[in-house]
Amino acid sequence: MRLSCERDLLADSIGAAARAIAARSFGSGVHLDLTGDTLVISGHETDILIQITVEVVGHEDGHCVVPTPLTSDLIKSLGEGVVEVDVNDMTLTLRSQRARMSVNLITDYNPPYVREESTTPVTVKQDELKEALSQVIRASAKGEARDFVYTGVLFAATDTGLRLVATDGVRMAIRDLDGINLLGSESEVIVPARSLSELERILSTKSGDAELNVAIGQKEATFQIGDTLLVTRLIEEKYRNYKQVIQSSYPKRLVLKKKDAMDSLRRLRRMARENRDLPNLRLDITETSLTMSVNIPQIGTATEELEASFVGEDLRIAFDPELINEAIDAVSSELVAIEIIAENKAVKIANADNNQLTYLLMPIRQ
Repeated sequence: MRLSCERDLLADSIGAAARAIAARSFGSGVHLDLTGDTLVISGHETDILIQITVEVVGHEDGHCVVPTPLTSDLIKSLGEGVVEVDVNDMTLTLRSQRARMSVNLITDYNPPYVREESTTPVTVKQDELKEALSQVIRASAKGEARDFVYTGVLFAATDTGLRLVATDGVRMAIRDLDGINLLGSESEVIVPARSLSELERILSTKSGDAELNVAIGQKEATFQIGDTLLVTRLIEEKYRNYKQVIQSSYPKRLVLKKKDAMDSLRRLRRMARENRDLPNLRLDITETSLTMSVNIPQIGTATEELEASFVGEDLRIAFDPELINEAIDAVSSELVAIEIIAENKAVKIANADNNQLTYLLMPIRQ
């Protein structure tokens, strides 16, 4: 196999495909398939495939599997311009200007990713979906979660479009996307949060007017944008009844500026991190003000007073500072609404001017 390609395009494409491969995987690499002037770069595991198609100058067709991240790192280290790639036996050789590097090819022990029969794709506004993913994914369970279902994001059909739901048992994010009809009436699927994080990353590298096509089948979901394809297995489990934790009304409502809250939290979180046992942020709320504070015996205190409006009786409530920071950061409007039932019940954090996003967060007992 021999080809010529611009350095950054080749390195970035190999690096992007490699993100499908978990760091702990043994004997996994990125596949390069050259046919004519078309190079297909793909990385996969049993539950995810990332494939990128790149136009190159092809000299000799072929296929190989290269180790990552070594290959992409070496390509990036070369001088600007065109990189010559030559595969001979079990070696990949890179040439650029006066530099010459060789990498031993590997054998991929992972079985090939077998695609499900494709379904008809739906074109989606990528900016809207990208924002929704960034708001919701953060609430999903990470790593080896006790309940595997919570490592995914629920896609549920609604009367007006699509709803995304994620929870880790302490918090829950719900985002409604009107006009996006990916599923049949009353249908639900669970998409792995890890795959959606990679989709969000891919979308962040594309122009806003690039077309995103989404197809959701019985066992997998496919996302195609430009020259990049992401395919992921679905989590074939039943999502828990999330609606039972959503209250019909909240008697107390706090409204404040998002920027002010984020600035204050940035400072208070630094102090809170000194309490390694149970970091907490206390909110003292009155009709006209909000006082956020961190108090760590034998370490110090930090206090911030913010302008806010509040409907309800004065109260004191506490949260994990990192979790409330992520919740407020998810809000897309200038004003944040925090709605409260009681000091020991989940609060609702949302846009003050619309109901597109609902973020539920459990307080910390004081």
